[in-house]
Amino acid sequence: MAGLLVFSLTSVRAAGQFDNGHGPAAPQEKFPPREEIRNLKIAFFADRLQLTPEQSEKFWPLYNEYWNARLKIGHRRQELHRSIREGRAGEQQLKELLEVMDAERQVAADYVVKFRRILPLDKVAKVFVADEDFKNFLIRKAASGGGGNGGGRR
Repeated sequence: MAGLLVFSLTSVRAAGQFDNGHGPAAPQEKFPPREEIRNLKIAFFADRLQLTPEQSEKFWPLYNEYWNARLKIGHRRQELHRSIREGRAGEQQLKELLEVMDAERQVAADYVVKFRRILPLDKVAKVFVADEDFKNFLIRKAASGGGGNGGGRR
């Protein structure tokens, strides 16, 4: 089952640093290595979702698919943000930004349907909340120099 739990966190920069959109972060804001992030995310989601072994076996491949779809759209969003920051904010960039936002919403809607095939409604909703909570957890971890705990509830 460990192979099912492997997923890509390519949104973390190859250098392993937090990027606030203005270049690399200061050294004290480095993220942990990818493998540690992967393990933290698995533990975090396990705590938040309380998946049964059967649910977990079906969930992780589907979640990986969802995450990869989000990453693809996220890369385009980042390109547009960079273009706008650099002063190329025109009608076309605004149109494309709205299209990216629509695509992000559509991916979420599509995966709500897919997750509902394997999880009860309350756990489906928690997937999206856990994603946001995990992102915030990583930001706090980076800001505190890598300290913090792995997924306890607030």
